[in-house]
Amino acid sequence: MTEESVRSRCWPDDPDYLDGKTEIELPSRRYTQVFWDADIIDLDDKNKADTILGTEQAFQVRFRVEMRGRLWRCMTGDWLFDVGFKPIGPGRGFFLSSLLPGNPGFEFKGWRGCDTLCIEQYVDVPPGTIKLHEGQDTEVYEVAAKLELRCCDGHVAVAGYEALEEYEFFRGA
Repeated sequence: MTEESVRSRCWPDDPDYLDGKTEIELPSRRYTQVFWDADIIDLDDKNKADTILGTEQAFQVRFRVEMRGRLWRCMTGDWLFDVGFKPIGPGRGFFLSSLLPGNPGFEFKGWRGCDTLCIEQYVDVPPGTIKLHEGQDTEVYEVAAKLELRCCDGHVAVAGYEALEEYEFFRGA
């Protein structure tokens, strides 16, 4: 993965860039690419959320994946997404999927590259999902997203990690 951002071909009208990039070397010594991005979206205005959020504020996490190259057209599998929250200071980190029953939206099952090379997935995060550690009124987290393509034969074809931003959560809305 590189720090290089690219403009999306799948979402050309969206000013956000795809920040994650993974290159896969093929047996022919050529490369194929997958670009991806994750954002925390404010439900009130449907744009990227400020980096300060209330614990009683609902938000969404948006995952985007855009594949380039012919290799993807012959692949099938399940995409797995998640977001990790690591506190700055004391306390234990967690993955968002562990807080939401049934992991809604963290999987894109049955993906077939011959059908689509662009995936956009949203996860709704209800108010009160993010809890602050005991005795804290605010807490700052390093937030990072991860993704993985697990092919039908069980091997992992793509794995990526993208640091997002530091987000401060405060008690209340």
